[in-house]
Parts: sequence; C-alpha cells; structure tokens
Amino acid sequence: MFWLMYALLLLFIALLAVFLGRQLYRHHQAPEGLSLGDYSNIAATVLNVVLIVLAVVSLHIAVNSYRDAKDSGQRQETALAAQQRTLDASRSALDHSVETAIQQQGLLEQAVQAARSQLQILEAEWKRQLEQPDIHAILVYPSKPAIVVENHSKVKPVRDASYQLITLNIDRWLGDRYQSVSTAATSVNHIRPGGSYLPSVLSLLLDPNEPLVKGNRLYGYLSVDCVDCAAHRRYWVYLTYGDERWLREVEDTEQDYSLPTLAKLTPATVEAHVSHFRARKDLIPMPTRIW
Repeated sequence: MFWLMYALLLLFIALLAVFLGRQLYRHHQAPEGLSLGDYSNIAATVLNVVLIVLAVVSLHIAVNSYRDAKDSGQRQETALAAQQRTLDASRSALDHSVETAIQQQGLLEQAVQAARSQLQILEAEWKRQLEQPDIHAILVYPSKPAIVVENHSKVKPVRDASYQLITLNIDRWLGDRYQSVSTAATSVNHIRPGGSYLPSVLSLLLDPNEPLVKGNRLYGYLSVDCVDCAAHRRYWVYLTYGDERWLREVEDTEQDYSLPTLAKLTPATVEAHVSHFRARKDLIPMPTRIW
C-alpha cells in the first residue's frame, strides 16, 4: 500500500515539477518576467509538497511502528500463552505427583500397619516359645500333710517335675541332732498349663522311725523343680503337726534359710531361729482345705 502511495506521490511531484517548469519557462519568455507573488506561490507550492512528503514518510514510520508493536504484542501473547500452557501442564503434573504421593503414603501406612501386626504376632509367638513352665507348691491338711503342685504358666506344661520335703522335728533332740522328717524325691510327670497336680499325701520318712504326735513342730524346707522350669522353688516351712502351718518362698542367696543352716541347728539356736522366722511379715498360711 505504501509503495503505491509513494509511486503516486512521485508521479504527482513529477507532474507538479513539469507544470512548474512549463510555467517558469513561459513566464521567462514573457517580457515582464516573474513577479514577487509568483515566486511566493512557487515557494509555497514546493513547501506544501515537502510537507506532504514528510507527512507520508511519518505516516509510513508510524504504521511500521504500529505493525512492529502489534507483531511484538502478538509474539508476547503467544509466548505468554505457551508459558501458561507449560504452567498448566506443570501444575497438572504436580497435582498428579501429589496424588500419587498420597496414594503411596496410604500404601506405606498400610504396609507399616501390616508389618506391626506381623511383628506383634511374631513377638507373641516368640514370647510363647521362650516362656517356661512356672512351678509352685503349697502344703495342705494339718492332720495328714499333703502337697499340691501348680503350673502358673498359661502356655507351657510342666514335665518331669519333682518335689521333696526336708524338715526337722525340733521337739525331738537325739543328743547330736534332731529327728529327721522328710520325703523321698517324688516325680510329677506332667501338669498342663494353668493346671495343678491334685493333693498328694506326703509319705513321711522318719529318722529314727518314731511316730509323730500332735503338736510336734516340724521346721525345714520344701523344694520343687522341673527340667525346663523358670525357677527352682524353695519354701521354708514351719508346721505344728496336726495344727498350724506356715511357709515362705526363699531365694538361693538367703543363707539363713538353707540346708547347711538347717543341719547346724541345736537346742541352743533353734528357738531363736524359729522365732525370727515366725515374726516375718511375708509368711503364707497353709490352707486346711483347697475346696
């Protein structure tokens, strides 16, 4: 379009130049020549032509600037649209990543919960496997002493257990020792978890073989154990034959309640030892019946 305008402008200028040239030539041939007004008109015409040229050039420049600005704006708009699409794609990818992470977290929590459940099951099974039978004993019946052996474990049975009672009749001094009242080591083959070996009357062995009478005081200990039990139980025992009975569990480290201490008792020391034992606050009375 602008090239057409420039062509028309050049054609106009050329025609105007021809016209002015002819006018100048005609006036030059005339005897009177060109007046001052003619020169003014020619100068004004030339100036107008120059202004028209400048206007056309300015318009051309303005139009080109507008086109450049428009093209730049369109390019920027296209670039912004591309960036927007990229941002939308990034946001979509991020949303998908967040959703995937949430799902993975849920799966991980489920896996952790399942692992904890498995661990609890394994710990319970391991504890069950490691648990040992827990054997205990009590003495019952004053007139005819009997023993009840119990298994306090809820998981493991007692196998190959044994018990033995060793006491002294501290009311029968033989000059160098007390009468021994004991039982042979007696076996108990099996006690189910949480169960007991029902009362078994103690077969007392007397040395010397002189019968006990009501009121005789027996002082000593009861031992009960099994092959794989959690502990070897020892109970120190005081009973009045046909009357009261007391016992307490003792540890192996308690030297005052041991077999060597029992063997060393004499009339000079036995009463003090018995009094000290009976004054304890942790004594357990033996029941006269279990039902």
